Amino acid sequence: MEIRIDNVGSKDYYGEVLAVMLNYGKLVKNPRQKIRGLHKQAMILAGIALIFLLAFSMLYARDMSYALYFYIVIIFAVALVLGIIYNIMINRRISQLKNTGADKRLVIENDYVEINIDGDKTRLEMSEIQYVLINKFSIAFLPHDHRSKMIAVDVSHKNEILNSVNDKNIIIDNSTLY
Repeated sequence: MEIRIDNVGSKDYYGEVLAVMLNYGKLVKNPRQKIRGLHKQAMILAGIALIFLLAFSMLYARDMSYALYFYIVIIFAVALVLGIIYNIMINRRISQLKNTGADKRLVIENDYVEINIDGDKTRLEMSEIQYVLINKFSIAFLPHDHRSKMIAVDVSHKNEILNSVNDKNIIIDNSTLY
């Protein structure tokens, strides 16, 4: 079966796909877990760094003779800057992925799954696929081998994919976790 993918995914879709790629090791061990977008994780870490930065800055302002507060303030200031840079890098990567208006086709057969993006093919044999993860915004075909490429598509093609995959044991529907 062939599915033609005409639409460009949303920012949430690309963020979720990047999070699945980053958390591949965890997902192989426990596929039934909620995946948070990288943007949200970066904002939480930057927020925590900001709170501690303000707290230790106030402590340092009250007692400037205690040098340890100064070093802790420096550490949390660096953590805040790194969190902001990480967030900017995530947004830039999502923008790059979102701006590729390539022609995409997903082919699902009994023996393999293949995605063709402007002539560039990524193919996974069905025997290589460990899980088909259905998340809030994406569906990801995760291979056994972490060095293989992962195939991901928008969740709007869920019914077509579910009807095409013969081995229902590899399908993990995490969409109810959100």
